[in-house]
Amino acid sequence: MQADLHVHSRHSRRPSQWLLQKIGCPESFTEPLHLYQIARRRGMDLVTITDHNRIEGALEIAHLPGVVIGEEVTSYFPEDGCKVHVLVYCISEKQHAEIQQLRANLYELVGYLRRERIVHAAAHPFYAVNDRVTPEHIEKILLLFRVLEINGDSHPEANRRLRRIIAELDAATIGRLAEKHGLEPPEPQPWVKRLIGGSDDHSSLSIAQTCTRVNGARSVEEFFAGIEEGAAEVVEQPSSPKHLAHNLYSIAYQFYRQKLDLGSRVPHDFLLRFVDRSLRGTASEANGLLSRLHLLWQYPRLRRIRGSLPAPLVELLRKESARLIREEPTLFVMPRGSSGDPQAAPERWFRFIHKMSNRILLGFANHLLDHLSGANLFSIFHTIGSAGGFCTLLAPYFVGFAHHHAQIRLARRTTSVLAGCSSPAEDGLQACAVFAENAAQALRVNLGEAGGEVHLLTCEGAVEAGAGRRFEPIGVYEFEELPGERLVYPPLLEMLDFCFSRSVGRIHLAGSGPTGLAGLFIGRFLELPMEATHSDAVPRLARLLTQDTFIEDLAWKYLVWFYSQVRSVSVSSKATAGLLVDKGVDPAKIRLDAAPEAEPEHEAFGHLPLSVAQGAL
Repeated sequence: MQADLHVHSRHSRRPSQWLLQKIGCPESFTEPLHLYQIARRRGMDLVTITDHNRIEGALEIAHLPGVVIGEEVTSYFPEDGCKVHVLVYCISEKQHAEIQQLRANLYELVGYLRRERIVHAAAHPFYAVNDRVTPEHIEKILLLFRVLEINGDSHPEANRRLRRIIAELDAATIGRLAEKHGLEPPEPQPWVKRLIGGSDDHSSLSIAQTCTRVNGARSVEEFFAGIEEGAAEVVEQPSSPKHLAHNLYSIAYQFYRQKLDLGSRVPHDFLLRFVDRSLRGTASEANGLLSRLHLLWQYPRLRRIRGSLPAPLVELLRKESARLIREEPTLFVMPRGSSGDPQAAPERWFRFIHKMSNRILLGFANHLLDHLSGANLFSIFHTIGSAGGFCTLLAPYFVGFAHHHAQIRLARRTTSVLAGCSSPAEDGLQACAVFAENAAQALRVNLGEAGGEVHLLTCEGAVEAGAGRRFEPIGVYEFEELPGERLVYPPLLEMLDFCFSRSVGRIHLAGSGPTGLAGLFIGRFLELPMEATHSDAVPRLARLLTQDTFIEDLAWKYLVWFYSQVRSVSVSSKATAGLLVDKGVDPAKIRLDAAPEAEPEHEAFGHLPLSVAQGAL
């Protein structure tokens, strides 16, 4: 028998993700009956709904074959308020009420579950629900719980490390942890643990992709007895940040679809229909030929969209999607039926958002710079505000990558602490990413004595194979008033994906232009330590372009804000250090380095000699 032991319905109304909280969005929109039908169609013999602290969803389908009443209980370590999620199964309404009374104290809750012989498990141990989980909390969870979850929404490395930790537990380790935390394990052989699997689906897109299989089970009782006896097998479909972001987009879209009554407009709007099928997994109109015919029919209408940069975000999206349809129509043709690859839809959506965001951000940047030379402050601030509003549409990807990065970091720390190490030495030195406007700019970077792999991320200049990556820029802005000066716009999401996939643990910003700003955003969301090398290119460019002291002062304020986000700023002279202090940079951040004679701090963004930075790092 198989069962997805962690899945949510529309009765989960209080989201854990801050992004959904900010827009007032529930955690799921999946109808219980629809959830049941999907799970059964995908081979699940048993179906449970584990909504947060509620069982109404499970009760709605309790009359159907194979339904198990469950819930995901939010509990707390009473000593510090650290949240923990506990999965419980096969409970009655009376037991649910008792659980709700006791869940404020994890120790009391677990004691009650044991006395009542209620099947329970620790959900996603490496997910910091309220950002308070530490390796010490994980150690306590190992003492309190016999069953732990391999979570379908967690990063594969976090799940692998959980398997490893459990496999390496022994009587001596449990004894040491019990003495350390003053917790007596309640069961015989407490070092023997069991694993279950659940998708942790909130959008209906991932139901049954991760599940628990018990061979030989023929009933609910035999299924859960098999888990207890160690006969369960976790069938896992690895997740990724793109997968998590895709689910967040799906939930948010379903929220606005319902709130704005978009459903009635879907059949008549090509872009809405594409979004609907991408984010709701609907199988209607999946025929590729019909999609192509409809695209050809709508193409003349889409071509008529003209005009300058529109203010309303919806119109901007419509304009840029029309251009994208003309240039890459195959991107909008959904494959017939299911491709069989759970990552196909997240990858397709990532490609769509990446291309759309590049186009729109390019438009904002060009619009901003067009008005900079004329010091048109109203237009400048309006454009910055509009761009900030658009960037919220990219938030699911930053949330997804940050969420998985935090899980990996906690899993590594826990592995090391359990092994008696104070830091994750087994993972080697942390890789460093150097963000430079061009390869030549990287020549001025002094990384200190810290070792580890170094990756150069730039959009201009040659990069030696294996030393980093030269990204294709999303656009280049040439200043007509200043021949030889230009700005290169980097692909933000691609750089974020690169840093995550290379396990970057430290960021160095070689400048404060567009590429440096991209590195700053990535470092902030991934919570990585950052350093910078000073460059006055931004205020110098503002002065040359506008001849306006107010605009130049704004550029310096930007630079001071930029440096306030990093741990240290490298400068090549005491005079430069004094200037930065006078402008408002914290003197404690400034680090005096000996800069190479051929590389002055007064540099342009573009048209520096694009010498290869090979060996410079």
